[in-house]
Amino acid sequence: MKKSISLLLLSLLMITPSCQKTKEAVNEYNIVPNPNQILPQEGRFELNNKVCLVVPSDAPEVKSIADSLAGQLKLTAGISLKEAESADGKTAISFVVQEGMPKEGYKLSVTPSLITLTASQPNGFFYGVQTLYQLLPPAIYGKQLDKKADWSVPAVEIEDSPRFVHRGLMLDVCRHYVPIDYIYKFIDLLAMNKMNVFHWHLTDDQGWRIEIKKYPKLTEIGSKREKTLVDYYYVNYPQVFDGKEHGGYYTQEQIKEVVAYAASKYINVVPEIEMPGHALAALAAYPELSCDSTQTYKVSPTWGVFEQVFCPSETTFKFFEGVIDEVIELFPSEYIHIGGDECPKTAWKNSAFCQQLIRQLGLKDDTTPSKIDGIKHSKEDKLQSYFVTRMEKYLNGKGKNIIGWDEILEGGLAPNATVMSWRGVEGGMNAAKAGHNAIMTPNPYVYLDYYQEEPEIAPTTIGGYNTLKKTYSYNPVPDDADELAKKHIIGIQGNIWREYMQTSERTDYQAFPRAMAIAETAWTQNANKDWKNFCERMVTEFERLKVMNTQPCLNFFDVNINTHADENGPLMVLLESFYPDAEIRYTTDGSEPSKASALYEKPFVLEGNIFPSLKAAAFKDGKILGKVAHKPLYGNLLTGKPYTVNYTMGWTGDIFDENDVLGADQTTFGLTNGKRGNNASYTPWCSFGIVEGKDLEFIVHLDKPTQVSKVIFGSLFNPAMRILPAGGVAVEVSADGKQYTPIAEKALKHDYPETGRIAFTDSIEFEPTQATFLKVKIKNGGTLRNGVNFEKNNGPEVIPAELWIDEIEAY
Repeated sequence: MKKSISLLLLSLLMITPSCQKTKEAVNEYNIVPNPNQILPQEGRFELNNKVCLVVPSDAPEVKSIADSLAGQLKLTAGISLKEAESADGKTAISFVVQEGMPKEGYKLSVTPSLITLTASQPNGFFYGVQTLYQLLPPAIYGKQLDKKADWSVPAVEIEDSPRFVHRGLMLDVCRHYVPIDYIYKFIDLLAMNKMNVFHWHLTDDQGWRIEIKKYPKLTEIGSKREKTLVDYYYVNYPQVFDGKEHGGYYTQEQIKEVVAYAASKYINVVPEIEMPGHALAALAAYPELSCDSTQTYKVSPTWGVFEQVFCPSETTFKFFEGVIDEVIELFPSEYIHIGGDECPKTAWKNSAFCQQLIRQLGLKDDTTPSKIDGIKHSKEDKLQSYFVTRMEKYLNGKGKNIIGWDEILEGGLAPNATVMSWRGVEGGMNAAKAGHNAIMTPNPYVYLDYYQEEPEIAPTTIGGYNTLKKTYSYNPVPDDADELAKKHIIGIQGNIWREYMQTSERTDYQAFPRAMAIAETAWTQNANKDWKNFCERMVTEFERLKVMNTQPCLNFFDVNINTHADENGPLMVLLESFYPDAEIRYTTDGSEPSKASALYEKPFVLEGNIFPSLKAAAFKDGKILGKVAHKPLYGNLLTGKPYTVNYTMGWTGDIFDENDVLGADQTTFGLTNGKRGNNASYTPWCSFGIVEGKDLEFIVHLDKPTQVSKVIFGSLFNPAMRILPAGGVAVEVSADGKQYTPIAEKALKHDYPETGRIAFTDSIEFEPTQATFLKVKIKNGGTLRNGVNFEKNNGPEVIPAELWIDEIEAY
């Protein structure tokens, strides 16, 4: 028996090296953002109470970072690191100062006996520790002991530094006040992913959120609104409100504590004090700052852009100087963000004071386009430039520089301003080419208030459609950009506007995981980015988010159902899951997918109306990962076919601005892609501004004589958005595309709800007819009254309703 045991032990000893190699071979390096140089090694560093902590005695800030690491290990692993003067002959974690390295750069060397973290500045040590955390179990981010976790670190050699100096997220706390506890968690989440800027949007029409002691009414009056809009902005007219007061602001003491906490995480807090637009909260408190102080102003209970703006008077400038004096005492940041976006000039055009000031300053309308942005600017645009430049000079005199949204380009850019480009990428590129620093925040990629999964199943948000994949695809400085752009584009930032984020949980859902994609774009060189590899690392990132009590969007674990048609090709059904190497299983009979359901291997043709109940789910090792995706698809005679229309499309269905970077289907434009519109959002619809007496004409070439007997299409009801459903439909056919024969016509009537948005599906049937070309003529639903059916504007009293159509089908 003893001999048998000895033989067993001997055999185990003989196979131990290969077992170790197997374990070492599966070392994982799930670091987000991806280090710019990483060399995996064999073996692991085991953490236990014998490990020493070595920190230079003359580097107190570095010691504070090391102590933070030791404290977190004590809290979550129950491991107490021993302080030592040297790592010689010891199992140790050693912090080493090496001059000459990049300010935010670090080196991390992990062997089975020694972890060495090298940097020249505390910033670098901090980021090295963040990398070390991500090599540990996700439990390291928790607040309680977890003895079951594998408290070891995979061996590795990393040399790393960031691509951009500005790596940020903006949080809007004006539309909905954010509890102070969430601000701290938000900073922790930024730090985890090596972001270094927290842009704090503190003032707007819907609330003034920063205490200014010189002007107490800003928070006594300006921080509160009497009610808040219910539902999406354009769903109802008159708009519906909740009737509940909403308020909140941050005291100067709270702000000081937040700024100090952020600084401990090497995060710079940039405050935004909006001017000259987005002023209603301040005007409610101090109406003398407006162009008409006889008006009564209220903190806005709804969203949008308002004509009531700050007047460029001495009273206003003195007010802002007083505000800025207190702001700069609270924020050591080099930059103060002054907004500058969405400032209508109506109040200035109607103000005798402003017109006199324009004449006094010698401002004139442009006669030729601006060299910076190629646009002719008005004298009022130039008055905004005067406003911004004057505030910039005041801030410069206090040792500060300004950042503004890209509208500050209009009318001439303030001399030392940094531009934050949000309306696409052009504003940032133009500023950079003019020699100004620019931070890229383009809404088609990094606006985190946009939808990231199907609007039908997602909470209401502002609109748009930015998936995790699309956000990750963005490259702020293309390889072929000119040298000035490469020099002056200093960073990237995601923006979280919170009109429709009433709670911290909703903010989590909108911001994460897309913020991680932005963090990687900001830190990692573009050549080192890889979508598939990012997804592999994100699996562990979701575990970290869970430990940090963060509730991200979990679309990563689901299946996205889409269609796509190449030019002259059939319409294909595409199924995609972001989860790495997941199996996608689907059904077409309405049953729930299981591990035994059909396996999706490649796109397949949508043939006939046979997939009204396509369901799909992602599986791993036989277990479902997320929720079941369900999307009706309607194959028909028009599926995937290009077409012409006699109107320019406004909203264009599946195409959103620059989304074609991901291969969006530019052939079907949302009308022949097999997917119908819905009540949830405007995202899938195609809009047409109808002229009275001119119907929408939709023409498709069917390639060959084809029998047709029925046409189906969807249209939208939403008068608050100036939309009525179709009022009639007619069908014509042709053999040559020149001479058309009418074959059917039908008037359409609908039972309208009193308010809201609803989709209607209509059809017209006729005797089977041969057609090579099919023309569908759709009448709009009639007229709407300005200020009665929709919000009053400066247009005509009565207008033809717009026509929003989705999916025209023929059978």
